[in-house]
Amino acid sequence: MFDAVCADCGQTTQVPFQPSGDRPVYCRDCFQKHRSERGGGGGGPRGDRPMYDAVCATCGQPTQVPFRPTEGRPVYCREHYKRD
Repeated sequence: MFDAVCADCGQTTQVPFQPSGDRPVYCRDCFQKHRSERGGGGGGPRGDRPMYDAVCATCGQPTQVPFRPTEGRPVYCREHYKRD
C-alpha cells in the first residue's frame, strides 16, 4: 500500500498503487462520491447514453442497442446476444 493525499478533502489515505502525480487520488469516501457522479459502479444506469434502433439478426425482432449499428455487422436482441 502507498500513502497519498486525497485530491478532494486533503486527508492522508492509502492506495494499492503508486500515485504517479498526473491523476488525482481520492480517499475511499471521495472516490465513492466521484464514482456515483460518473454513473460508475458496474452495471448501474449509464445516464443519458443514447440508444439506437436495430433489428436482431437471428429473430428479426426490433431491439435497441447502446451503439450505432454498422451495415454489414450483425446486431442481436438481448436474448440472442446472451445465447450466441
